[in-house]
Parts: sequence; C-alpha cells; structure tokens
Amino acid sequence: MADEPRYLQIVNHIKTQIEKNEFRIGSLLPSESTLQEQYSVSRHTVREALRRLKEEGLIESRQGAASRVSRTSRPVYTYSVSSVAELLQYATDAKYEIDKSSVVVADAALREKFECEIGSRWLRVEGFRFIADSNTPLCWTEVFVNSEFSGVGVLIGRHKGTIYSAIENMYGVRVEQVEQKLFVGPMPAVAAEGLGVEPEERSITLRRTYRLGDSSIPMVAINYHAMEKFTLNLVLRRSSA
Repeated sequence: MADEPRYLQIVNHIKTQIEKNEFRIGSLLPSESTLQEQYSVSRHTVREALRRLKEEGLIESRQGAASRVSRTSRPVYTYSVSSVAELLQYATDAKYEIDKSSVVVADAALREKFECEIGSRWLRVEGFRFIADSNTPLCWTEVFVNSEFSGVGVLIGRHKGTIYSAIENMYGVRVEQVEQKLFVGPMPAVAAEGLGVEPEERSITLRRTYRLGDSSIPMVAINYHAMEKFTLNLVLRRSSA
C-alpha cells in the first residue's frame, strides 16, 4: 500500500523473500547499513522493521551481528487503521478461492454467528483466502450476503476487489460502517486440514459486519485463522485536528 509505513513495507518485502526461499532458514540478512541503502530509509526505520520481524519469530539477532532467518514466513494479516479503505485493503490483495456456496435460511445457530433475523435468507460462500504468490492459506472465510444483494454472488472469487465494493457498484448503495469483532472461537472442521491444525482446535476469528446508512446489513464476513499463524499489526495515526 502506498500509505503503508516504510518499515511495514520492508517487513512485508522481507517476509516475501523468506517465503520464496530467497532468504533460507539459517541464512543471514543483509547488514543494517546495506538494508538502509537498499530501501533508502533511515537506520531507525530499518531497526524497527527488524524488530517487527524478530517479534514474529522470523529472525534472530545479536548485538553486533547480522540478523539470521530462524524459520519460514507464514501468511500474516497486517493492516493499518485510519480508514475503511485501508482496513479492507487485504481483501483486495488476498485471493479468495470458493469451495462451496448455497442459500441458507437464518436459524438460531446463524443468529448466534451474527446479527440477523430468523427466517431471513442469505447467500453463503465459503473458501480459503491466499496471499499473493503463496499456496499456503491465510484463513478460511465465510461470507454471508443478504438475499437482497445476492446477485453479487456471480462476482465473488472472480471480481478483483472487495465484495462490499462490488455490492456498492451493482446496487448503488454505500457501506457507511464496518464493525469488527476479534475473538477466539471454534475452527470449522472443513478448514482445519488446510490451515494445518486439528479439527478440535480453537481459531482466531475475525467477524466483519458491514452496514449501510440505514444500519441494515448487506453482508457479513467471518475469517478463521490458525491461532499460531496470526499476527495483527495496528497502525494508529494521529489526526490532523
């Protein structure tokens, strides 16, 4: 992202290099001065990027020595929070491969998943998300689209961009608010093997509820992440006011 802080750009670039085996486990990263020159940034920016990589367990470092790759990269969910557009950027960058879809009628179990009226109809789409150039799933995603907007289903998985923006364009509406809830919940059995966990394991669950100006809900997206493969970086910017 163009507005992403430089240290996060460096973090994500090095992660990609690790995942592609350009930096193998046990190999040394370039020195701080080399990285500083390579990315045209300050030493402080390089050190912050290395600190983040170390926090995630991707590298090891000792004072006076170059950093060493300690394990392969994993899909990491990273975003900055200053606008809805930035909040949802990953939905544009990550590929959504649909496993199955169906029309469901809301019952008590679905109402426990998200705010909906029993008896209402929803298009349910399920599948894995993948980050660019990776065959390792980032998460398992369930998308529920209110039947009023279910025509967007023909674009899901084929449309480059967010599903909510496709709804906006197709139906002439505007998403005014996105509510996020992050919690620990059950991992769907269908997703466990693909995410490399046991079916009975818990997941980091991220639910997004999208609301129009009248507070109605056109869609809900629920992402299930393996607990040990989830990193959430929040970048908060001071307002200009």
